[in-house]
Amino acid sequence: DRMESRGILLDTAYLALLSERYHREREQLEERIYAEAGAPFNLNSPKQLGDVLFDTLKIGTGKGKRTATGQRSTREDELRKLAGEHRIVADILEYRELQKLLSTYIDNLPHMTDAEGRLHARFMQTGTVTGRMSSQAPNLQNIPIKTTRGAAIRRGIMAPKGHVLVAADYSQIELRVAAFLAQDEKLIEVFTSGGDVHTAV
Repeated sequence: DRMESRGILLDTAYLALLSERYHREREQLEERIYAEAGAPFNLNSPKQLGDVLFDTLKIGTGKGKRTATGQRSTREDELRKLAGEHRIVADILEYRELQKLLSTYIDNLPHMTDAEGRLHARFMQTGTVTGRMSSQAPNLQNIPIKTTRGAAIRRGIMAPKGHVLVAADYSQIELRVAAFLAQDEKLIEVFTSGGDVHTAV
């Protein structure tokens, strides 16, 4: 409860600079995609994108899934299968990454802060089947870290001077609970000594 009420400090000035840079990169990608397609089109329209990829450029002809309405799928997992066939596919995937980072995080999070620049996400112990802590409004755990651009967003979450941010995880929580409920002495000994399941078997 205290974590929610105190909030998490956001470096809004840093995110504003990141926003400016990512918007510029997205515009450059748009121009390149239009040049590769031969004409501008609505990049956020699955139908128009499908027409460009499959009809105009003849990428992946006869391959790929269709949606329930019979339209050819332009979902990320389907596009990844076609990434080697034309440069435009990789550019579209990169465009989508930028678009999601901007709309979900970079341009959105600063508007969710209080007067002190703090985010007040809701943390829930019962929000997941596994019992792990989850957060909402915003979901801070979904900020991507596997890409350079995504990891840069995490640097916008900061600790005030004289404080530190701590990231904690329940390591193998389900196995630990099961070990204690079953009173399995060997597993309990391993877990309480800082080990994990790999050292127990």
